[in-house]
Amino acid sequence: MKRSLRIPSALLSVGLVAALTAATPSTAAAPAPSAAKVVKTSFALGASGFGSVARGGDIPVSSGEATAYQSIGCTNRAGVNRTNYVAEATLPGIGNVTGIRTRVWTAKRGKVVSSYSTQRIAEVVIAQGALGRLTLEGVTSQSRAFHDGSRFRTEGSSSVLKAVYKPVAGPAREVRVPSLNRPLTIPGLATIRIGVTQSRSLRNGVRVTTDGIDIRVLPTRTRTQVAFSAAKIQSGARHGTFKGYSAGVRASALANNVKVGRTPYLPMPCTGTQGRIATRDTAGVNLPGAATVNALRTQQMAKQTRRGARMWEQGSVGRIRLGNGQVVLRGVTARATVTRNAKGRLTRSATGTQIGALVVNGETQQIPSSGVIEIPGVLKIQEKVVQRLSAGVMVIGARITLLDGTGAVIDIGIANAQIRR
Repeated sequence: MKRSLRIPSALLSVGLVAALTAATPSTAAAPAPSAAKVVKTSFALGASGFGSVARGGDIPVSSGEATAYQSIGCTNRAGVNRTNYVAEATLPGIGNVTGIRTRVWTAKRGKVVSSYSTQRIAEVVIAQGALGRLTLEGVTSQSRAFHDGSRFRTEGSSSVLKAVYKPVAGPAREVRVPSLNRPLTIPGLATIRIGVTQSRSLRNGVRVTTDGIDIRVLPTRTRTQVAFSAAKIQSGARHGTFKGYSAGVRASALANNVKVGRTPYLPMPCTGTQGRIATRDTAGVNLPGAATVNALRTQQMAKQTRRGARMWEQGSVGRIRLGNGQVVLRGVTARATVTRNAKGRLTRSATGTQIGALVVNGETQQIPSSGVIEIPGVLKIQEKVVQRLSAGVMVIGARITLLDGTGAVIDIGIANAQIRR
């Protein structure tokens, strides 16, 4: 059974219907192109969309709870097609949305390469009161980011097929919907904006987003987006797309089951850094009951040329002091390097990964040739942990396993580098 927001009849009959009747209808969204064969391009393409999401105010909802969410994170292939569908969802503080369909895809026609996102919703119940209810039907939004063979461009459109007011007694009747980019205010309840499209330039491309409906609920100070679509395109993916990250430290299963995520976290952009070195620093991190870590730094570089693609990730730590200082590691570095040549051949390297010094009870110790040192009942240290990935390599400078019964694992210096074809 559908649930809708109950509001005073005066607001529904006077504020809502009168405001809608004074507005003009919106235009229809562009039709979606047909699917095509998957082909490689020299562009990095991405798209996403969802039916509804609410944020902030008295009814906070995580963006991770977006309904009918679908995305293409990063690909250089045209012809990728993904969809998602949800029959019904509740809009916090508003009403209901039904028949939600999200489609994202990439396409190439001649020299034109495009990334698309469309969102279609059958019905949105905005409000229901003693005199009846108002619904918006056929809500759509579409976003397109593309390269027309000479330059980057964007397109965005949204539409509402019709607005229907159904009184408690008598037949339903259509009312005129707001025009594009003209907000509708329902006194004491909400402000509704239809068809907001925003485009922005990226370093080597463009991104466009479109809201089918943007509702701001006044009593709860909550923003609800309905029928959201987004698309982007960037150059620089001739030999594939980059994926990876670097971090100074991460840990799990510490005292009281504390978990420390990748810190400082530096993700690799899909199209790389165009040869520039990106850096992120953190002065120190405390690992409760286990260690203190100082001077954390992450760095990365990635670029593509006619000859191929190359990238590296590096995570380093100046010093880690374990427990009461019985064990100290200095100068821990993890470095992962990956290259892919014009013929597609991939090479991986962990060169540059090292532990600068290991000090136990004030005395410097040598790491054995096995790369593993263990202090019984205290900890085990593994130097240069390397994991081969299908498109690259992951490297950890030092992996520390506490032998105190907790099973805690601390990774120092983390580098993950991948070049996907």
